[in-house]
This record gives sequence, structure tokens and C-alpha cells, in this order.
Amino acid sequence: MKKIIMYVLSATLVFTTLSFGISETVQAAERAVSTATVAKVQTLKGIRKLKNDRVKAVILGDSIAVSQGATDPIKNGWYKDLRRSLYKTYSNNIVWDNKALSGVLIDYCLTRATEIESSTDVVFICIGRNDRNFYTPSQFSRKYTQLIRIIKSKAPKADIFCIVEPPMVSLDESSFMGIRTAIINVSAKTGSNLLDVWSAFPKDLVDLDALMKDGLHPNDKGYKLMSNYMYDRLVKVIKTT
Repeated sequence: MKKIIMYVLSATLVFTTLSFGISETVQAAERAVSTATVAKVQTLKGIRKLKNDRVKAVILGDSIAVSQGATDPIKNGWYKDLRRSLYKTYSNNIVWDNKALSGVLIDYCLTRATEIESSTDVVFICIGRNDRNFYTPSQFSRKYTQLIRIIKSKAPKADIFCIVEPPMVSLDESSFMGIRTAIINVSAKTGSNLLDVWSAFPKDLVDLDALMKDGLHPNDKGYKLMSNYMYDRLVKVIKTT
């Protein structure tokens, strides 16, 4: 049996005042949206445009959002592969605006979300793996809820997809499981759309290791699995909405 390599991951994160409080810009955007929660997922309109037109999509997130670990993120990243797959089906492109950055926390997303244009059709949130080391699930949940409120204020007609990032090669995923649960719950409460990529990956560490570059970031095969999972679910919702 293949030997499991235990990875000790360390990263030095450089924070500004975002780590300790939300900027005035973020607070202003949040005030523009009602604090009432949505009981069910709203009818999708943005992603459905692929049937007849191109779609403008924003990505907010961390290193997995930018496909770190792929041999060539420009060619083999999950979002590039997803665009190719959807184009083959609908003959229309997703035009990506990837605002993600490696090594960041959800605070970074809160700031970048204020830049989203009102004409945006879809927003994908891919964050949480780093946050497990800095925030409790409750703290993360509040910030994640705030993030969705900001997105809705900036692009009221955009579909929002909440991605639960893949598992890592570790004997203890308990710290991330709280974050995963928070994303699932906030997605439901805000009427957003869940993409639980975590559930698509094998739980056996040997099988999982074969899909990972360094224990944390997927390799080309891992990102292909991520893309395929997302493609299947997007096609399904496009057909049923």
C-alpha cells in the first residue's frame, strides 16, 4: 500500500486592518441589503443565460479558487476546464473575473466583493480552508453571511454558488468540518446554491493523495474531478430552472 505522507503546511499571511475589522466600504455595501434570510433557493437566472448568451462570472476565494497545484492553472484550472465543458454543451462562454488570491481569508473576499459589477450574472465563492485556523465556525458563518449580503447588494440579479473546498490529506479534518457545516447552513439560509465539492473527493487517504499536489491543493486530476462535479450540477440546475 502506498505510504501516506503527512504534510505539515505553514503559511505566513499578511494582513491589513481587514483581519481585524470590516472596512467602511464593506459596511456601506452591507447596509444596502435587508438582513432578512431567504428560506429557499431563488430561481436561477444568471447561469441560465448560457443557453443563449455568454455569462459574466466572478470568483472570490483563496488558492484553490485560483487552481494552485495544477501544472498550468491557465489551462488545467478547474474554472478553465469548467468553461470548456459548458461551452461544448451550450456554445456560449463564461467570461471569468477571478478576484481570488492564494493564502487569503474570507476578509479579503469581503473587500473584493465590493468591486463586483451590477451586470454580473454569477458569483462563485471558494473560501474556507485557511479560515479554519483563524476563525471558529460561528465567526466564519457571520462573515460568510455578510459576504453574501454584499454580493447581493452589488449584483442583485446574480446567482450565488457556495463552494465547499476539497478535503486535505490529514488524519484530522475536524477543524474544517465546522467550516463546511457553516457554508452549507449559510447557503441554505441565504437562498444561495451549494456546490459541495468536498463530498466528491474520496475519503480514503491513499485515494485522496493521488488527487492532491501537496496534501492541500489538488493536482490536475483533482481539479478535473472538481470541475466535473460542478459541471454536472450546473447543467442540472440550468435544465430544471
